[in-house]
Amino acid sequence: MVCVSRPRHQSNQEGDVTMFIPYINYRELDKEFYTIPEVCRLFQVEKSYLKEKSKLHHIDPRQNEIGEYGFVKYDVRKLHNLLYHEDRENKRTDDPWA
Repeated sequence: MVCVSRPRHQSNQEGDVTMFIPYINYRELDKEFYTIPEVCRLFQVEKSYLKEKSKLHHIDPRQNEIGEYGFVKYDVRKLHNLLYHEDRENKRTDDPWA
């Protein structure tokens, strides 16, 4: 998988810490099911952050045949798309030249 590495955390002027979600080439997602730890590594986020955001966007983990919890490829793509664009929108400022 191709990921663009960036710093994982950044503080804004108010002191809030934001997470950076890396770009993922969806065509290179080769599996149909990703466990929760695999999704955390893929998105470069903590498990608690993934849990919070998946609940916020109503994307619940599923259980596979052997009892592991995770996300199917469709849900990984959907969750990544929401988080990636949410991350990019949070970086915008009122100054168009910033």
